[in-house]
Amino acid sequence: MNFSRARLLCFSALFVLSGAAWGSVDNVGTYNLILKNDLSTSSDIEGRIMIGGNINGSSTDVGSRIPLDADVDAVTVVGDINAPSLKAQNGHIVYGGNANTNNIITNSSTGQIIKEDQSLLQTRFDEIFQSVIDDSYYYKNLAANGTFNTSDQNKKLFDSDATDELLVFNIDGDDLRYGGLEFNFMPSVPIIINVAGTGELNINAKAQGNYFNKDTVSPLVLWNFYDYTKLSFNGDGWNGSVLAPYADISSYTGSLDGGIAALSYTGGVEIHNKLFTFEPNTAGPKDEEIPVPEPSTWLIFAGGFWLLFRQYKLNSARN
Repeated sequence: MNFSRARLLCFSALFVLSGAAWGSVDNVGTYNLILKNDLSTSSDIEGRIMIGGNINGSSTDVGSRIPLDADVDAVTVVGDINAPSLKAQNGHIVYGGNANTNNIITNSSTGQIIKEDQSLLQTRFDEIFQSVIDDSYYYKNLAANGTFNTSDQNKKLFDSDATDELLVFNIDGDDLRYGGLEFNFMPSVPIIINVAGTGELNINAKAQGNYFNKDTVSPLVLWNFYDYTKLSFNGDGWNGSVLAPYADISSYTGSLDGGIAALSYTGGVEIHNKLFTFEPNTAGPKDEEIPVPEPSTWLIFAGGFWLLFRQYKLNSARN
């Protein structure tokens, strides 16, 4: 890569980052899985993953439902790859630690295996995970415009007649331990469900009625477990994306349909790439404006250098 292109890439990166607030950083609308710590799984993950710790467990396939794109990383892991086999069906595999296996595969014609500077990957990851924390905090403080009726424990109903572009429900985690969950309307706009509670939550509640429509409803729903430290998804699995920035998550039954952001994940079920793509508008009316921190100078330059270094590695690998 010549100097003029390198300089252009770097300046472009600085321009983009200098004007970006945390809310614009990649999140569960970009990644199928974002984990601060380790991933341990024996099943496929259809979308992109960003792992701050290590990838452990059995053989894992990633990225079967992402576009074939020469610029997309299917796997980004700051730490080590300890799984006996790791395959990216589309996109690149990028790691910062050690690859403790000889069986790392990129299945597409453009996919590459790239070793990058771990400190730069850590900076990028910290930025993304901060957006997870900020989004979770923002959502939990939104006013509810829907109700949750638990009079029939076998058919707990979400209901709203609001015409807003975003529906918000506040519920208690104990209501997810058993029973059925259903929308009393056909969801057509994004939905935030804030779940109050702390500690450990074993979830056995099952989707019913309109909520069971995974293809159309799951991408519209985001569950915000903003204070929990451990979540176990049981029963038929789970529909909808999950924000749980302080929780370790496990699941061994059904499937998980949506993006997941958490401390760690251990499981044996497929994670489907049905992402919640709503972007929160953190700046409301002027007198109610919520301050969103801008990236500091060092982060702007680190981000610009990371993109420059990333392009250099790709070009070097191709040549």
